Amino acid sequence: MATEMVGKVVGIGIALFVTAILLPLGLNALANASMVNVDANVVTILTVLLPVLAVIGIALYFMKNSD
Repeated sequence: MATEMVGKVVGIGIALFVTAILLPLGLNALANASMVNVDANVVTILTVLLPVLAVIGIALYFMKNSD
C-alpha cells in the first residue's frame, strides 16, 4: 500500500516537473509562431481542437481512475 502511494507521488512529481519545464516553452513557441503561410485547417486544429481534446483526455483519465 505504501509503495503504491510512493509510486504515485513520485510519478506526479516528475510529471509536474516535466510540465513546468516544457509547457512555458511550448506556449511561447505557439504564441510567437507566425501562421501567415499555414493552412487555415492547421490553425483551427492548433487553436481549437487540440485544447478541447486535451481537456477531454484529462477528464477521461480522472473518470477512469475514480472507482
